[in-house]
Amino acid sequence: MTGLDLAFRNFVDALETASDEPSLRCAADRFAKRLGYRWFAYLGFSEPALKVLSSYPNSWVERYVQQRYDAIDPVIGLARSSQRSFQWDRRTLRSPSLSQQRFFAEAGKFGIHSGVTVPIRGGFGRFAAFTVAGDLDLCVETRPPETDCLQLAGLYYHAHVYAKLQLGLTRLADAPLTQRELQCLYWAARGKKTPETAIILGITARTVVFHIENARSKLSASTVAQAVAEATRRGLIRS
Repeated sequence: MTGLDLAFRNFVDALETASDEPSLRCAADRFAKRLGYRWFAYLGFSEPALKVLSSYPNSWVERYVQQRYDAIDPVIGLARSSQRSFQWDRRTLRSPSLSQQRFFAEAGKFGIHSGVTVPIRGGFGRFAAFTVAGDLDLCVETRPPETDCLQLAGLYYHAHVYAKLQLGLTRLADAPLTQRELQCLYWAARGKKTPETAIILGITARTVVFHIENARSKLSASTVAQAVAEATRRGLIRS
């Protein structure tokens, strides 16, 4: 068994026994260090407020959240359009703006220069990113086996965080919409008409209307627009 295999197995074992934020944070921190990185960071966008679990310096995390740096973070921007993990540093990202350059300069003061990020897609526009990062000396070129390992590790971590911290479960209990009802509302929120939604979902237009009306009733909304707004407010869909 290679060192990489052992690090991943220990990481998975730690996630199985983790039950709260400190233990989930500790598991990822140990895993990142076993791979030669200094920090890890998990950003979840499935809540109305950004969910952050990280071993970065507290002062940097607080500033990142308060300033809503996720809106200009070029790593997050690239992760939103990527399907697989990628390595990054300020030199490899495409033409960052002045605000992004200032962001990288500020991150650099905390020793954050480069890393590897795993994009994680969820249903109805939900999104998360798992990152391991370090300084220029620690973050060397990532080899394919390590990249594959990090891709799987990010998915494992997201699954455990989402389940064990019960992200989103309260809102689902408040409005027990079915999968089809959520899908129909999601596409309505994106401006799709009933016939278009029917084609996308492979169902009839009459069935789309049926699910939209059920969702509207469950959300106590008078119109489809109000139903979309209420579902968005509760975090059930993202418009």
